[in-house]
Amino acid sequence: MVIVYLSLVLIAAAIIFFVISMMKTAHLMNGSLAKISKTGAKLQDQSAKVVKESEALTVNLSRIQSDITQKKGKVQDTVNQAKQSILSVQVAVCKGKSIYHTIRASRVQR
Repeated sequence: MVIVYLSLVLIAAAIIFFVISMMKTAHLMNGSLAKISKTGAKLQDQSAKVVKESEALTVNLSRIQSDITQKKGKVQDTVNQAKQSILSVQVAVCKGKSIYHTIRASRVQR
């Protein structure tokens, strides 16, 4: 009969140690879960900041691209005007030479 009582005491002790171990584990898990939730909140905040910064960079990039396109058009207009001016000067020089040669030829004939 002593063996039965010792077995019951051993089973009771095992159950008590099991409950104590579960309580310690649960306490440690609560602390870990709190840390994990804080880390999750920080990650969400950082993710929101990254999204905002990404949107701001996208807006800046489109502004820069628009500005570059506008300035490119102005430069092309300036280059085209310069080309047109050069052609006008060349035509004027050719006309001037033609007039000069005509005047010179008429003086030689006199």
